[in-house]
Amino acid sequence: MQKTCAQCSAAFEVTADDQEFYRKLQVPEPTWCPQCREMRRMAWYTERYLYPGQCALCKKDVISQFAPGNPRTKNQYCLDCWWSEKWDPLSYGRDYDPNRSFLEQFHELELAVPYACTTNDTVLQNCDYTHQTGHSKNCYLVFHTSLCEDCYYGYGVKKSKNCIDVHYCHESELCYECVDVVRCYGLSWCQDCHNCSDSRFIRDCIGCIECFLCVGLRNKKHCFLNEQLSPKEYKERMAEVSTGSWSMTQLMLKKYKELQLKHHWKCLQTEMTQNSTGNYLYRARDAQQCFDCSDIEYSQYCSQLQLGTRFCRDIFQFGIEIDLCYDSTSIGYNSYDLAFCLSCMESAARLRYCMYCFGGTSDCFGCVQLQRGKFCILNKQYKESEYHALREKIIEKMTADGEYGEFFPIRYCASGYNESTAQWWYPKTKEEALRNGWPWEDNLPRTEGKETLDIVPDRIEDVPDDVIGKILRCEKCSRNYKIIAQELDFYRKCSIPLPRRCFDCRRMDRFDLRNPRKLFSRPCAKCGKEMQTTYQPSRPEIVYCEECYLKEVY
Repeated sequence: MQKTCAQCSAAFEVTADDQEFYRKLQVPEPTWCPQCREMRRMAWYTERYLYPGQCALCKKDVISQFAPGNPRTKNQYCLDCWWSEKWDPLSYGRDYDPNRSFLEQFHELELAVPYACTTNDTVLQNCDYTHQTGHSKNCYLVFHTSLCEDCYYGYGVKKSKNCIDVHYCHESELCYECVDVVRCYGLSWCQDCHNCSDSRFIRDCIGCIECFLCVGLRNKKHCFLNEQLSPKEYKERMAEVSTGSWSMTQLMLKKYKELQLKHHWKCLQTEMTQNSTGNYLYRARDAQQCFDCSDIEYSQYCSQLQLGTRFCRDIFQFGIEIDLCYDSTSIGYNSYDLAFCLSCMESAARLRYCMYCFGGTSDCFGCVQLQRGKFCILNKQYKESEYHALREKIIEKMTADGEYGEFFPIRYCASGYNESTAQWWYPKTKEEALRNGWPWEDNLPRTEGKETLDIVPDRIEDVPDDVIGKILRCEKCSRNYKIIAQELDFYRKCSIPLPRRCFDCRRMDRFDLRNPRKLFSRPCAKCGKEMQTTYQPSRPEIVYCEECYLKEVY
């Protein structure tokens, strides 16, 4: 059945399969198209900026996910206080008023209940300047990260050590400016590489050692510009390259880009998939329009889910054994039957319109920050029979008001649209956001015009120790930034020049290296058959179907 999106007016389809899923969860069909639904979920997820703040309970200074002036800063707690027994989320409970919008009442509750200053776990050591991070040590400005040590300026970093400026870097060490690398060591300016080491400017390589300016190689060693060299020849060629020079690095990046336009690329990054569509999709079965997911079955319109997802639709972020969940963000850890939820996890079950509920919370509706809660509505405790009766009345009223079946409205977002993940994937101007009634943050963390170092040495060998105390100016956005001591040690150890851009611009540069999460029809450049790919037809890259690609690289 064809429908028209209530947000963007685009046509979208609701299949018989979709209708069966909605009936099973007893939710109405969506009124927004899949892309707008994802945008709405992402608008509630903040993983971009950090601010100075204060714990409202113990009064100590904290690093906060909320900008100064955000009303949630009045009730934010440091992690120690938030996880303590010094406060009770049920004390903020309130009666439901059938004469008012339920989502409006929920929004008032959400503003009243204390937030944690950052969404981190407590198994962290020296990781104050992080967000959406857990089980890590000595990390700085990393987001969506876990099980890491000595990592800086990263996103989606897992089980890695001593990595700087990386995006989706897993089980790796001593990597710099890398995107989508797994089990790698000593890589710089690399992308889509597995099991590679001691290489620079390589892409789509597996099992390669000591390679430079190469693409599409398998189990090679001592290659330069895709040419096989002897160990002696490779050493001589590398001696001609001043790896620690900024100007030389820019020249190499230009050659690297030119080389990629001559190489053929696989239409999609998928492995071990069956009847599935999407990109960066691994061990998938009957998964449609799913991106950056692994171990996923019978699901649609999902992204960034790992280690076990079944019978889910419209989920952004997290995973680890979730089942029968719908239109939610950051849910996981053995959770079941969640809909319209944000950051609910740890055996959460049968929740609707809940935020930040943990520890086996189940059978709750419109609750915030509960642990081990059950039969609660708006953080108020009910008997089981009372809960179910009131729940049905609320759903009936929400349905009549056109509220039920939709994720939390963007107008109630905890942060500005421009602070959220949505601004990466669905960028909007301030005027566009305000026209839609969405929040916007004018005071993003930045300073300008305070630089104390006008000329950065070209070579890392010429950088003095006192650069750590200097303030630099981003060549792209003019924002000021600093070099920290651990960073300088890394650059010297790995012969890498100082960056000329601030952390935020470097992060966006890496983000832009990845293809959009959108599928296009395009003929294979080798055999001509139509295929689905994330490379738009207008792009200049040479793109092969999977069959032709595998014949070329193996």
